[in-house]
Amino acid sequence: MKLLYSAVVLDDESREGLIDFVDLVFAVPYGWKRIGHHMTIGFKQPVPEHLRHDIGKPVQLIASHLGFSKDAIAVKVSGYHSNNDTPHITVAIPKDGKPFNSNLITSWIPMDNVPLTGTVTEVYAQ
Repeated sequence: MKLLYSAVVLDDESREGLIDFVDLVFAVPYGWKRIGHHMTIGFKQPVPEHLRHDIGKPVQLIASHLGFSKDAIAVKVSGYHSNNDTPHITVAIPKDGKPFNSNLITSWIPMDNVPLTGTVTEVYAQ
């Protein structure tokens, strides 16, 4: 099997709460796809060796900023290791958009901290 990415995958309650929260505070454009699935630890990379004991365990993240561009909406998160320069969760993208575009967001506004729970996971191609 081929490793796609390692991540903190949100539980259903956190995912739904995050999407609902963003819908309340931000005008998500019509037709955009809601995602809110995970915070990437490493793209095409396993969970780092010193954190492998966390695989399968729940961890808490804190969403602290809302970011947006014409290509993505995301929340900046802290609380667990990520190889990304700006650890985040992609919340929504345009119909034909790519989640990767969240990495290019430069406009971030502070928001009330939102706790999120997820599980440290490695995601493989089926």
